[in-house]
Amino acid sequence: MSTVMKLSSLQAAEHQIMEDLINAFLAEGLLPLPGNTLIELSATPEKIRRMMEPYQYGQRAGWQKEQTAGRQVETLGNQRTFAEEGALEGQQTLEERRLLNDEQSLREEGNRSSHAGLQWEDARSIKAGQAPKFLVHLEGIVFMVQSSIRQGRQWVQGSPVYTQNTEGEWIMLSTPVAVGHAVLRLALSDEAYSHPGVAEFVESIETATEQLALGLEQVDQLHNVKPSNAYEWFIKGERIAALRDRPFHPTSKAKIGFTEKDVRRYAAEFGEKIPLRWVAVRKDVVQQGCEDNKAISTLDILDEPQRKMVEEAFQRNGIDLKTYMPMPVHPWQLENIILPRYAAELKDRTILVLDVEAGEVQATSSLRSMSSVTASTYMLKLPVSVLSLGAARYLPVVKLLNGLAGERMLRQAVACDDSLAGKVFLCQEQNWWGYMPDTMGLFDDHPRHLAAQIRIYPPELLQEGVKVIPMAALGVPLDGRHLLSELLGEELSKEDVIAFYTKLAGLFYDVVMRLFKVGVVPEIHGQNCCVVLRNQQVKGLLFRDHDSVRLHQPYLDKHGIADPAYWIRPGYSNSLYNETIEKLIFYVQSLGTQVNLAAIIEALVAVYDLPEAKLWDITEQMWKEALHRVQLPEADRAELFRLIFQRQEWPAKLVVRPLLEADGVPGAMPSGKGAGHNPFYIG
Repeated sequence: MSTVMKLSSLQAAEHQIMEDLINAFLAEGLLPLPGNTLIELSATPEKIRRMMEPYQYGQRAGWQKEQTAGRQVETLGNQRTFAEEGALEGQQTLEERRLLNDEQSLREEGNRSSHAGLQWEDARSIKAGQAPKFLVHLEGIVFMVQSSIRQGRQWVQGSPVYTQNTEGEWIMLSTPVAVGHAVLRLALSDEAYSHPGVAEFVESIETATEQLALGLEQVDQLHNVKPSNAYEWFIKGERIAALRDRPFHPTSKAKIGFTEKDVRRYAAEFGEKIPLRWVAVRKDVVQQGCEDNKAISTLDILDEPQRKMVEEAFQRNGIDLKTYMPMPVHPWQLENIILPRYAAELKDRTILVLDVEAGEVQATSSLRSMSSVTASTYMLKLPVSVLSLGAARYLPVVKLLNGLAGERMLRQAVACDDSLAGKVFLCQEQNWWGYMPDTMGLFDDHPRHLAAQIRIYPPELLQEGVKVIPMAALGVPLDGRHLLSELLGEELSKEDVIAFYTKLAGLFYDVVMRLFKVGVVPEIHGQNCCVVLRNQQVKGLLFRDHDSVRLHQPYLDKHGIADPAYWIRPGYSNSLYNETIEKLIFYVQSLGTQVNLAAIIEALVAVYDLPEAKLWDITEQMWKEALHRVQLPEADRAELFRLIFQRQEWPAKLVVRPLLEADGVPGAMPSGKGAGHNPFYIG
């Protein structure tokens, strides 16, 4: 990897995370700063206007390094970093000082402006063909925003961000970490800023930038991967999806606990083979999913020579398969978690580490889920207890139990609508094993780090002419190119891309709303929802990870589906049970629309130069048609129409504030709900 390529990847990573970070701050009310207004660019002081005007027409090019790298060098090359301690690194240029060294002048000119109280225009004005207005934040932080269909307003991609140093001088912030520090220092009270979650969040911004940059080094290599069968298409889609992880989340790429070497060995983008380690666990401390007469064995993921290696390791340790069960372990997990934390179990031979590596897997976009290196419908899910989004990525028995209940309920829901046959594909997730001694409970931390699940995919995954692709992979622009052109195997016109998106959005909302009317919403973000193509045509959706199938029990009751009896930790809120249709539709608004489809829209717009408003119009129309088709009580249909299309605000899933307020103890992923922008609202 050349120095130029590394630098370009780092710049692209900083660019993407800067965008996600500032937009998250805007969406969650951390920006504008308290008491501040946004000033129309044309009414700002001349000094500011001269600095910002060149950035009005920057393209939203995602990770298209060919389009962004040059602009990044020009934009960021002379920027000065605001260090974490508040010190300056380097000196401003004379031009920067001349233009921005008089804060009082900026304030006075801004306050005199008749536009000082300008209200944010309706973002849908873009759809009416009006030129977007550019607004500038002047107090404490100087940056430029523009109208946005997705979230109301967004940072102008690639435009500069300034803050003030202790001497009253304005300096440019060149990295996401610098912006994070500066904004949070000004937006939060001293008490809130001292909370441990703030420091951890800023650290995760830096880690996310570094690890994303490593992944982006693989873009050219991914272009050279030419799948020859359905399984290879699936693997390529997983590797691409991993580049975006959870769209619009500024820290989603951070896997706290992984070194650079670990990232290169275990992240999906790199496609490396991961040798499985094995332990033997006494059967009386193992809880499993399927009953004995239905269950498969953990050894079923191995071929005969590999299975023999594990059996011989059992013999060397003087144990047998009647008393102990073989458990595959991720090599990182063995070295960093099992050996140091399970010393007591290792000492009393409750657990034995086998001196064998048997079987090879490769990571998928979800990190814990491992695909076979050869074509197979059997895939493995293992705990990898790094910290991601404020949560340890372990695999607790309680989640596996909820997965059993969720899958059973989801299969019943699909069976309630004959039109879903051939459109909905579900992974089977009933075969799992987790360490759970009688002395510990389902919500204890210790046993959560040793478990395994074999996820069985439908046979369509391997059929000729079929391509199963995580929807998240369609939300990733790749150096000016897009996976869609490869999937369809031809040069695509704008009309071709729009037609594909129309079919995809139509199928997505048709399936989701048909399940909604029964009372369930499965995992519909792009990582766990896959599109199924047959002969280049959109034919269905595949759902996986059934431990978070949300429900509305009154609708389930109408269809004769019982309460799944999810395990919920006492004293903790849960998102699985939703007492109202308003609460349940929130997940279609947020995860389904504002994350999954919005990421696809932005990627298609960036690569194929499409009108963004056109794709949002299609999204709106497809959802309206799906809502009209499903059999719902008319009062409920009218209420859903109002909630989705007529309210000025949508509920929004918060991603930053919950992390800032986290107590530093790894557990469930911190989450919250706030008020956000409705992309379909026209005032």
